[in-house]
Amino acid sequence: MLRPMLDISRKVLTRVRRGLYAALADIPTSAHGVTNSAVPAQASTPQASEPQNAKALWTEALPTEIAFWDNWFKTHGGEWPEDYKVRMDPDTPLQSFVEAYLPPGGEDIIEILDVGAGPVTKLGKRSANRKIRITAVDPLADAYDRVMAKYGVTPPVRTTWCHGEILTTRFAPETFDLVWAQNSLDHSYEPVRIIEQALTLTKTGGYLVLAHARNEAVNENYQGLHQWNFDGEDGDFIIWNRQSRVNVSKLLQARAEIRARVDATFIEVSFRKTVRG
Repeated sequence: MLRPMLDISRKVLTRVRRGLYAALADIPTSAHGVTNSAVPAQASTPQASEPQNAKALWTEALPTEIAFWDNWFKTHGGEWPEDYKVRMDPDTPLQSFVEAYLPPGGEDIIEILDVGAGPVTKLGKRSANRKIRITAVDPLADAYDRVMAKYGVTPPVRTTWCHGEILTTRFAPETFDLVWAQNSLDHSYEPVRIIEQALTLTKTGGYLVLAHARNEAVNENYQGLHQWNFDGEDGDFIIWNRQSRVNVSKLLQARAEIRARVDATFIEVSFRKTVRG
C-alpha cells in the first residue's frame, strides 16, 4: 500500500485540493472550446454528475489556495517542514512503491507523468536503477510560478499547466511509462475523463496508478470540494456520488488489467495498459 506517501494531514490534503478542483471547474465540459482532432469524442462514456456551482468554487477557493502555498514557500513548509524538504530536494530517491511500477532499467529514459502534482511534485527525483524524467502538470501551475518567483524558489521539477481533462491535447498517446495521480482526481471536474485520457498517454505495458483517500465526499458530507468518492467493490474500482455511479474497472477492462487495493482509509488502483492507443 501507499500509506507512507499518503499519511499526511487531512488539512493539508484539503487545502491542496482546493485549487485543483476549482481550476478544473473552468474548463469546458463539451468539445466547444477544446480542439483535438486526434482524440475521438467520448460522449457516451459514463461520468459522475458534475458538482454544482463550479464557478463559485473557483472564485471562492483560488485565493485561499494561493495564499496557502504562498505561506508554505515563505515558511519552508510551515507546520510540515519535512514535506517541503522532500519536495524541494533534487536528490530525494524515487519511492520504492513507485519504482515497482517502472520497467527494467536500461539506456532509455523512463518517462513519468504526475497529474495534479501541485507546485512541486512529491515524487522522488532520482533512481539508483533507472534514468527517470518526471513531467508534472497542474491546472494552477501559472499561479504557482508567480508565488515561487516571489520567494526566489526554483523547484527541482517545475510543474506546468494542464487540466487533467485535456491531457491528450498536450501529450501524444503512448508517451509515458508511468502516469501517477495522488489525491487529486477525486476532486477533479470529470475524473473518469481524466483516467481515460491518462491511460491513452500511458505506453502499452506501462502503468497508470491512482493513490487516493477513500470516499472523501462521504467523509466530508459532500461539502465544498468533496464531490467524488473513490472506492473498491468486489475487486472493482468504483467512482460514485449522490447522482451517479461508474464501475471504472468494467468500463476500461478492454484497455487495461485493473487492480484495486483498499484498506479502511486509502485506495490504490493500478491500470496496466494492454491495448495500444
